[in-house]
Amino acid sequence: MDAPHPKQLGAFVRATAVLALSPTQQVAWLESLEIQVSVDELALEFEDGHLLLPQWVEAGWLPPDAVAAFSALDEALIGMSGADHAELWTVAALHEAPEWARVRELAAKVFHLL
Repeated sequence: MDAPHPKQLGAFVRATAVLALSPTQQVAWLESLEIQVSVDELALEFEDGHLLLPQWVEAGWLPPDAVAAFSALDEALIGMSGADHAELWTVAALHEAPEWARVRELAAKVFHLL
């Protein structure tokens, strides 16, 4: 299998960076997109890139010791998914929910490993 394109890695790193932003900055980023998107876009972009994580590590584009941090972030987002957690996918939740504070903390930890 061919390695993913570097542009995909850039999108993944950007998605991770957006997850580390303050709630106000996350909302501003969502509003800056040319299409109307919901809060779940924050997780969807990350998820798309996380699926390729093993290939990026194998290609030497990401350090192997960052895998656990990326995976912890992914697990936090998965734990927030589903109809039972719909209230977490609102702008208000970005500002108020401890789950989003945890996501921001985990995303920031990733960058300490890069």
